Amino acid sequence: MQSMKNLQTDYIDLYYLHRVNEHVSFEEIAAAMGRLIKEGVVRAWGMSQVDVNILAKAHAVTSVAAVQNLYSMLERDCEKDIFPYCLEHNIGVVPFSPIASGFLSGKIKADTQFEAVDDVRKFVPQLSRENIIANQPVLDILAEYSAKKHATNAQISLAWMLHKYPNVVPIPGSKNQERILENLGAADVELTDEEFRALEAALDACTIHGHRGIMETEQSAFGNKWKRTDK
Repeated sequence: MQSMKNLQTDYIDLYYLHRVNEHVSFEEIAAAMGRLIKEGVVRAWGMSQVDVNILAKAHAVTSVAAVQNLYSMLERDCEKDIFPYCLEHNIGVVPFSPIASGFLSGKIKADTQFEAVDDVRKFVPQLSRENIIANQPVLDILAEYSAKKHATNAQISLAWMLHKYPNVVPIPGSKNQERILENLGAADVELTDEEFRALEAALDACTIHGHRGIMETEQSAFGNKWKRTDK
């Protein structure tokens, strides 16, 4: 496989189907992944941006090891079905954009400009000027807890999900060493059960503005929006 040649390895630990193709049976892909696992070429496989119905059907063909879905304080669709199913079936959940494309860090302001051609944040619903302003109550909650715990907003947002689920492995995007070390520091931020319950209650009371959701396919993927700008 080209992937193994590029990585200079003879097997791949975890191979993701990053988006379901509407014109290709994902059950057939699940079966193909099963054959690769039996051959030792792939150790395990995962899916990305899927709802629980697709996940369950694929898992019935070949056991899924991980689900890489959008999940953060602003995008909590996974809490309804994905997390319960994954906990029941011993599947890891790997949230991407767990700091909501940087919004939860508090460093993005209403007048922030995303000018790079390939900066997908210009299309993120929560990062429109009006939604940045409307979602300010979430930042106010984070600021309260970051001051109390001597941590950053980003660390609190990661500590929240680490406390909430035993099978969660967030993958925040980082472009420099400082942010990487900051994100790793979230593992040292401990929320008591009382603090966590109060944080949950405060978040539940917030109305979130701008919603992307978790169900995407190759044909309807969020990333298609910025790819078209290259043409």
